[in-house]
Amino acid sequence: MSNSLLALLILLFPAAGAIVLAGRGWRAPRMVTVIVGPGVVWLSFVATLVLFLDKASGDFTYWTWIKSGSFEVPFGILIDNLSIFMCFVITGVGGLIVTYSVGYMEHEDGPSYARFFTYMDVFVFSMLLLVLADNFVFLIVGWAMVGLSSYLLIGFWYQRHSAVVAARKAFVMNVVGDVGMILGTFVLFMNLHSATYSSVFKALPHSDNGTMELAAFLLLVGAVAKSAQLPLHTWLPDAMEGPTPVSALIHAATMVTAGVYLVGRMHPIYDLAVYAHAAVAIIGAVTALFAATIAIVQVDIKRVLAYSTMSQIGYMFLAVGIGAYSAGFFHLLSHAFFKALLFMAAGNVIHAMQDEQDMRKYGGLWGQMRPTSISFLIGSLSLVGVIPFVGFFSKEQILGLAFSKPDDSMVLVLWLVGFATALITGFYTGRMWWLSFWGNASPQRPVEHPHAPALVMMVPVAVLAVLATVGGVLQLRTIGIGPAVVTDFLSQAVGPQRWEEGGAAIAVGIVT
Repeated sequence: MSNSLLALLILLFPAAGAIVLAGRGWRAPRMVTVIVGPGVVWLSFVATLVLFLDKASGDFTYWTWIKSGSFEVPFGILIDNLSIFMCFVITGVGGLIVTYSVGYMEHEDGPSYARFFTYMDVFVFSMLLLVLADNFVFLIVGWAMVGLSSYLLIGFWYQRHSAVVAARKAFVMNVVGDVGMILGTFVLFMNLHSATYSSVFKALPHSDNGTMELAAFLLLVGAVAKSAQLPLHTWLPDAMEGPTPVSALIHAATMVTAGVYLVGRMHPIYDLAVYAHAAVAIIGAVTALFAATIAIVQVDIKRVLAYSTMSQIGYMFLAVGIGAYSAGFFHLLSHAFFKALLFMAAGNVIHAMQDEQDMRKYGGLWGQMRPTSISFLIGSLSLVGVIPFVGFFSKEQILGLAFSKPDDSMVLVLWLVGFATALITGFYTGRMWWLSFWGNASPQRPVEHPHAPALVMMVPVAVLAVLATVGGVLQLRTIGIGPAVVTDFLSQAVGPQRWEEGGAAIAVGIVT
């Protein structure tokens, strides 16, 4: 099978799954839904794995979608190390989340059950289109479809007024970002006369710096909205109105990582647009601290995790904003592991507690839900950045690079912000775990003896717990004793790291 066909199949599998499940008005038998819903995502994962093992790369054009004079917009798929990396995150972590959903959503009736998995497959397809597009037009199509998918899934329980309001809010906030992104693309096209990445990047040496600054700032508006960074962040906490697997998919494998991907993919533009590039780092650092402080006072377990996501995405923005692209993407992978783990472990608790999300009404679950409690603890330690969990290696690499970047006093200030955020992260994460799992059972607890999660829910949680524990072996260079598999792999797409990280990373990990 040719690489061009495999690349296309990565997209077609989830699209076909959504079409099958949506057929006949979501009346597919439940077993068909159980097989097709997660199955097509895993098929995309297998196709990605085959391309990775074959060391495939290339820009595959399938047909010309728009042609007007000398202007052409092809439907093409870009396969390089960055797109392969993102496809692994989307289909691997996404596949675990969709599989988990089989058990979590079991209480839904037939049509609602099929509708849920249809939307999930559309969401995965949309994100894959976004990261595989080789031109701005299909990037925007995927970008908009991700927004639409999130609207459908956040408002899945449309009988609840709060869910409808949250879905609308997410959609409107993301449309604001879409406008900025479309305008940025228009600026690039009007000045560089192409919508294809390769042509745009080749023309950059002959472009005007002021124009590139404008385009980069406009693209940043889209990235900020999609990744819930200040000031377009307000939709993300309310998005917790959707089912917990939706929250996991949005936070860990798809939507909020899109802004980080955009800046990384457009790194030739941001390397020229120094002011816009600095703005990326500043926005990320400020958002990281801002969101962490808000997480301290939350009592809804999913809202704590939502603000935590804002904060951790802020670290990624800080990394790509100082030019540490590979480090930012490794934290994206690390965050996908531990945040999906945290959301799904929290989902086990919520499922057992009859949808109660107030942590003050939990307590004492360590002795009653031991596997879930241990899994949540592993995710929490990784989020905090405790060695040897994967979060230590990714987050502290970012802080180490920020600390040691030469001749840049502004970045040192951002490092201080990141360091303070790490300390606060330790506090709110410890508080979340203590309220939920330790101590005595709350007298307000809705269930005295919570039931154990189904096997189909526990297996994905266990897999992610293992990944969150041992994933650091992919980046042992952070502690100076081994390879940096992920960053070396990504450097072929986003450029090599231009300076060495200092020892501050280890110090921060020990402190937190």
